[in-house]
Amino acid sequence: MTNERKKTILILSATLIVGILIGLLIPGFFHKYQGNNQRGRGVRDRSSDHKKEWFVRTIYNVVKPDSAQAKQIKPITDWASQQIAAIEISSNSQMSAILDSVKIQLKPILTAEQQQRLTEFHSKAQGRWKGKEKGRR
Repeated sequence: MTNERKKTILILSATLIVGILIGLLIPGFFHKYQGNNQRGRGVRDRSSDHKKEWFVRTIYNVVKPDSAQAKQIKPITDWASQQIAAIEISSNSQMSAILDSVKIQLKPILTAEQQQRLTEFHSKAQGRWKGKEKGRR
C-alpha cells in the first residue's frame, strides 16, 4: 500500500469517527438546552409561578377575551391555578407514600445493590416533585 492510499484511508476513518461522535453528541446537547427554554407541549416547567403564568396565558390564548372579559377571567384563572397547585402537592405526597411502601415491600426480595439503586431513583424522583414533603425518603 502506498503512503497516499494509507493517508486517504486514515482521513476517511477519522471523518467517519468524527461524524459518529457529532451524531451522538449534538442531539443530546440540543435536547438538554432546548428543554430548559421551551414552554410547549411535553415540556414541564417546575416553578409554580411559571405554571400559573402558563395556565393563564393558555386560557387567554384559547378564549381571546376583550379587556372587560379579561378582568372577569383573571380571578377565575387565579383560583383554578391555586386549585391545580394544591392537587399537585397532594398527588406528589401520595406518590411518595406509594414509593415508600414499594421500597418496604421489595426490601426482602432485592439485593443490597438493587436497594441502593431504588433508593437513588426515589431520591431523584422526589427532587423533581414540587410540593413534596421535606425530609421524606
